[in-house]
Amino acid sequence: MKKRLLVCLALLLLLAVVSAALRWMWWKRQTEPRDIPVLMYHNVLPKGDLSVWQVSVDEFARQMDQLAAAGYTTILPDDIARASRGWGRLPPKPIVITFDDGYEGVMTHAEPILARHGFKAICYVIVSRLAGEGDDRGVFDSGPLLSTNEAAAMASRGVVAVGSHSMTHGKGTPQQRASEIGPSRKELRRRMGVDTRSYCYPFGLCGYDFMDAALRENGFTTAMACKDEMFHYGTDTNLFAIPRISVYGGNHELAFQGIDADGGKVVFSNHGARLPLCVVVRNDATGQEWKSELQNVGGDRPIIFEFPSEALDGPRTIEAWDKFGIFRYYP
Repeated sequence: MKKRLLVCLALLLLLAVVSAALRWMWWKRQTEPRDIPVLMYHNVLPKGDLSVWQVSVDEFARQMDQLAAAGYTTILPDDIARASRGWGRLPPKPIVITFDDGYEGVMTHAEPILARHGFKAICYVIVSRLAGEGDDRGVFDSGPLLSTNEAAAMASRGVVAVGSHSMTHGKGTPQQRASEIGPSRKELRRRMGVDTRSYCYPFGLCGYDFMDAALRENGFTTAMACKDEMFHYGTDTNLFAIPRISVYGGNHELAFQGIDADGGKVVFSNHGARLPLCVVVRNDATGQEWKSELQNVGGDRPIIFEFPSEALDGPRTIEAWDKFGIFRYYP
């Protein structure tokens, strides 16, 4: 009897060890380093005199079409936090779509387009500017904001989640901004029943130990910055300073002007809002590619991208992309 008991205990111990090893291997696979694009939008509006933070409805629809065609799967910040702890898995080609400030256009224009593709996103709202029932609608830099009821209804539909963008989006000291972290989550829970665990720093101000501590103490697991960089996910990633890629709005009048093969130049023009741009020249026969990037592309002067002379010799294809190679522009 005693011998049988010892055998059972040994088998149970072996099973526990194997289970722990398999779980560790699975967790290591989920935290293998990879790049995850995290896109930062603000507002989506019909065509008009749009600012750099206002993307037109047509352009947003085109971009979502491109993401779907490229095989991206949208995830939320909570998915990243769970995967980093071994509680979930990430798809092969993940991408995060975020909206700052909580504009009405996110619900009116962006949500239906996202839903059409089966995409999801997160909208970071300024809690004190969410109008209550019967109150005048709040307004911020890029237009009218969601009301409390609208934000709650949007979250309940499951396409656009709601996160915290602080209580006031104030310009106080870092300590003053940190003091709004906890109250913003509690107020969202009280007013909307939303128990968010994702935060977005006003003006992207982050990198302070006391801010990280305030986020942890108040139950947040992720926080978004504004570094205009690709998010490098891995075991040692700081989930309280996730960088995002700015998606620039406004109106773009991008056009291909021609090439100077001898001088190794490709010429474009853009009389609309400035944007970072990458031009790719591809040799049609060999498939070899050359890239040239410029920041703040726009204005009245020709925009000249320089390449080695062999890039422009013979049959070639010329394409324009955003600098991260995610969205293609059609000149």
